[in-house]
Amino acid sequence: MSSSESISPLDGHEETEMLFGEPLHVNVSRASTRFETIQRAHSRQLESPSREEEEQAGENLGFDLRKWLRGRQQAAGPPFAKRAGLSFKDLSIYGTDVSNKHIATLITPFWKLIKGVRTGWGIPAMLSGHGSKRQLTHSFSGLVREGEMLLVLGRPGSGCSTLLRVLGNQRKTYTAIEGRVSYGGLSPEEIEKHFRGEVAYSAEEDTHYPTITIRRTLEFAIECKTPSTKVLANPKRYQQDVLDMLLDMYGLRNSADNILMRASGGEKKRTSIAELVATGAAVEIFDNSSRGLDSSTALDYARSLRIGADVLQKTIIATLYQASESIYELFDKVMVIDEGRQLYFGPTTEAVAYFEALGVKKPARQTTSDFLSGLTQMNERQTVPGFEDSAPITAVDFEQRWLASTQYQDVHAELDAFEAQVEQDDRGQELRELVNVSKMGATD
Repeated sequence: MSSSESISPLDGHEETEMLFGEPLHVNVSRASTRFETIQRAHSRQLESPSREEEEQAGENLGFDLRKWLRGRQQAAGPPFAKRAGLSFKDLSIYGTDVSNKHIATLITPFWKLIKGVRTGWGIPAMLSGHGSKRQLTHSFSGLVREGEMLLVLGRPGSGCSTLLRVLGNQRKTYTAIEGRVSYGGLSPEEIEKHFRGEVAYSAEEDTHYPTITIRRTLEFAIECKTPSTKVLANPKRYQQDVLDMLLDMYGLRNSADNILMRASGGEKKRTSIAELVATGAAVEIFDNSSRGLDSSTALDYARSLRIGADVLQKTIIATLYQASESIYELFDKVMVIDEGRQLYFGPTTEAVAYFEALGVKKPARQTTSDFLSGLTQMNERQTVPGFEDSAPITAVDFEQRWLASTQYQDVHAELDAFEAQVEQDDRGQELRELVNVSKMGATD
């Protein structure tokens, strides 16, 4: 296909391929080209309706997803992609305070009796709503648009997993959640009740049936989420083409017939990502899913996430420990947290300059992710000359500087503009209609 004929949404990806070194198992530009071929082959084509038919459209007319998306989004978005985005504002998360817990012994029943009498058996605390509640995060705010990737950085115990679980709508383990979270105009409650498949959360460990093959794993995921005949002209052919695309896209072709218990760590990770792509979730959350992978396999993993964002316009949030510079550069935005406090949110290209303006210097040979994760470690960081007495030290110091910064004001201004645009476009209803019409039970 010549460049003039290509309609790939990734105009600059051939250059991107060279920027990130030689292709490993994952080829981004080949994936985008393959997806474009499938979308054109399987988007249902219809005859142009008359003006009277357009006015009386309703459900009697067929459904051309590409044309519908163009009209609703006022842009050429890829079919089967859902325009969602994820915004969160003043998000505070509370959990159970276990600091006063102790190992039970023979005197524990007597201690509980004495403690119960002294505290009124916990009734006053229960009525006040406090009890043993502990604040895990403090007023986090941010915006990740469709097609963007956010990297969440912080030392273990900083609150990265807590944030990702809540953004992934895994809320049941927390005692209270304050603030606002919106998935393209849909509330967490509506997502939980009607659209759980649109927000996917992937934990650290890969969970697969070990005795079935990679091919069969992906076939099952595709079959479960094949759109209705309103969207597809030939569902069976679509399933086969998407399977072939995923195997090629994530470098699983040669190992497709291996059972998962014999697959390498990198193959299992890429299988997990391919499964999420097959589900068609609009928002994908990855909680330290690269743990245990070597550097080249971790880069493959990150490039796989980039495919989902660029080709399918997914909203992707991930936390990675010790991410290489090549991996860091694949992300659009970065969020830095420490001790449950937000230190920065914004473009990855501006993070180092922001902290150096505060007086913390990035060593020449240190990766950006290590620098951002160790900002409060006095034995690791270096101070810019002249800032010895004014550079922030603790997480609270950094948080106060962040709250007073122009970057913080820019984030909230962008949030307000995005939420206003979502409401104006009625994006929530758009997502509801697209999900409902794509369900397998929907017919012409």
